[in-house]
Amino acid sequence: MGRRREFDDVTVIRAARDVFWERGYASSSLSDLQAATGLSRSSLYEAFGSKRGLFDRVAKSYLDEVIGPLLEPMEAEGAGRDEIVGYFHALADFLRRSPRAVATRGCLMLNTAMELNILDADAARVVRGYRERVRAAIHHALGGMADAVVDRDGKADVLTAGQMGLMTTSRIDPIQAAELAETIAADIAGW
Repeated sequence: MGRRREFDDVTVIRAARDVFWERGYASSSLSDLQAATGLSRSSLYEAFGSKRGLFDRVAKSYLDEVIGPLLEPMEAEGAGRDEIVGYFHALADFLRRSPRAVATRGCLMLNTAMELNILDADAARVVRGYRERVRAAIHHALGGMADAVVDRDGKADVLTAGQMGLMTTSRIDPIQAAELAETIAADIAGW
């Protein structure tokens, strides 16, 4: 009979998420993860199978807890221009609120794309899924605009690329990235 777990998966995953988000997958040692989670090496392996298994759970947690709430208004029934504008305003607010943390961390999904995507088919799938969800949310909200958007597919692609570009810029200059987000929001508001 195995021992009963004496830790909360959610708490452990969030602690590990902070490590991976700040350091990246390759630079996050098992010792770093042990220190952040308070778990022994054997407990981490027993619970998650491997460092990669833990990272996969972290990526899902990030998508569910960080990205999901930002996208849900654009995914909702009746979403339109206001929700897209609101999304870019929310990004700008986030970037301004904690520029130092943003410059250190950036976006976990884009960091993963840069670090693992080429080498790792599973990571590439997760990052593609992230990009597709962002694009689908924007595309959905474009469809809800009272005045039909010409070339909805093209606009969704451009706005998705803009979002990813400003999150990449946030690693260099979070305040400039916030200004870009506001510029995108103002442009959309004028459509």
